[in-house]
Amino acid sequence: MTDFKDYKKTMKVISLLLATCAVGLCAVQNSENTNLTVANQMHSADEAAAEAQKPLLNRGEITEVMAGQYLASRFAQTNHDWKTANKYLGEVMQETGIAQTDMLQRAMILAMGAGDVERAIKIAEQSKKLSPQLQNSIADVFVITKLIKENKYKDALNMFNALPQDGTVKFIGPFMDGWINAGTGTLKIDNLRANTVQLYHSILISDFLNDHSVIEKMIDNSLKVENINYNEMERIADLYAHVGQMNKATDLYQKILKAMPESPHIRDKIKAIENNENKNDLFKKIETAQQGMAQAFFDIANILYNEANDESARVFAHMALYLDNNQNEARFLLGEISTKHKQFKTAVSFYNAVPKDDEAYLRAQHDIVDVYEEAEDFDMALSVLEGLQSQDKSVDTLIKIGDLHRHQEDYKNALKYYDMATTEMGGEITEEFWYLHYLRGIALEQLDRWNESENELKTALSYRPDEPYVLNYLGYAWADKGINLEQAQDMIQRAVDARPNDGYIRDSLGWVYFRTQNFDQAAATLEKAVELLPYDPTVNDHLGDAYWRVGRKLEARFQWERARNYAEEDEIKKTISEKLEKGMPPIDAKNMK
Repeated sequence: MTDFKDYKKTMKVISLLLATCAVGLCAVQNSENTNLTVANQMHSADEAAAEAQKPLLNRGEITEVMAGQYLASRFAQTNHDWKTANKYLGEVMQETGIAQTDMLQRAMILAMGAGDVERAIKIAEQSKKLSPQLQNSIADVFVITKLIKENKYKDALNMFNALPQDGTVKFIGPFMDGWINAGTGTLKIDNLRANTVQLYHSILISDFLNDHSVIEKMIDNSLKVENINYNEMERIADLYAHVGQMNKATDLYQKILKAMPESPHIRDKIKAIENNENKNDLFKKIETAQQGMAQAFFDIANILYNEANDESARVFAHMALYLDNNQNEARFLLGEISTKHKQFKTAVSFYNAVPKDDEAYLRAQHDIVDVYEEAEDFDMALSVLEGLQSQDKSVDTLIKIGDLHRHQEDYKNALKYYDMATTEMGGEITEEFWYLHYLRGIALEQLDRWNESENELKTALSYRPDEPYVLNYLGYAWADKGINLEQAQDMIQRAVDARPNDGYIRDSLGWVYFRTQNFDQAAATLEKAVELLPYDPTVNDHLGDAYWRVGRKLEARFQWERARNYAEEDEIKKTISEKLEKGMPPIDAKNMK
């Protein structure tokens, strides 16, 4: 089995290679030297731009206007707008007729990353014709992808077998080898063993070829891989359902739902098993090798994205959609990447590409709402949700509208929609929507309806006793009110143990130490909270209070100053200013501070 560290190293190599290709630094490889020279390619983007322009201008092959468009392309790409970058570079190449290998390389990667797949493949073919003696594995992969699209699996296999064994091929080669061979009717999965994703595809290929002899054993083995995430766990559960192991599937779904309670599609899968519905609804069998390769390209994109290699992920996500236009997970990934880089209009277009009759449509529309929230366009977000709610009174959509109001600190309207969701369930919150008690508790607490809030939060905990965010919210509320302090400390400590890198939960623990006058422990805990949330005014204010109580008054004033600088609300600034002026009063029975 391939060592996982080697696999991750190879993954980083391909992401660097794609990135350097896209900035014009991707050196093709002579057939006598197929090793990647990534270190030699790593110049700064500014240096690369200057180097790319000078020879073109000096030879008179490019006008200053075209040079401006070339730089505009570079600027757009730097700002993660690959569509615009592709447009400008395409205009330069069309106007000048320049077909240098390095320019073709950059244009090819940009076109693929912008979703202009046909153009990317055309450039790849042009590049191979221009320099047939040079080996360019990325161009080869693009051309092989076209052959897969055309169901020319023997031609694809011949071309794949001739590829240089560089970083690109080591990373994506096992997937391509497996699915291209599957397209010819041959089972070849020996190289798909390095991680859960490869194991998953070995199972998919075996299932596609109706070779079920070792599938259950492979599914069991995939659970033994270290650091398995919830998406991978869901896939394994789907496979268990597919082979009839419903108890194992349900156990995994329940584990996922416990960690991510706001996951309606997981609830739907559990319900489908309970109602003895068609197991094929839980697992979509791969119908063609082309579809399987599309799934592999998406999985490669997802791996790269999780390693913060967004641009390389973008390339493979578009390759997935090229092979399978129904690969909506690739659209979701592209939407997420676009949102991350503030390309909000592009993100919305990806989500809107999910058809209304698709099971993922509601999820896509909810993601559009998240995009508009990120763009601070509350009106558009609300408009989308109200449109959905008028079509179908979905409990999830009603909760989503409530969440939208809650994020705007409009707790009255948030509670209104949470109540509407409860009414839609028949007037009583069902166990599958237990977290609605938590959301109602937050809204009620903010509306100063504490007794009702406390009851809702306790009810939420009765369903999920170890849910860290509910433990934290109720524990902090108790600590802030100076009640149930011992129980609050125990609850928040459990929350910290579950989420050690959550600064807000650590702040809660520090605050309960403060309220119990354990000021040394409070200061130490709040210091860790500030490390995690250095710009949060409340956390800095709390640390200032703790420093004051342990006699570190200069440091206390420094933290209060920081808290006041970061605070947005005038009332909070006023309170902190008073402490900066007068310090904190002595502790007495009425004043725990």
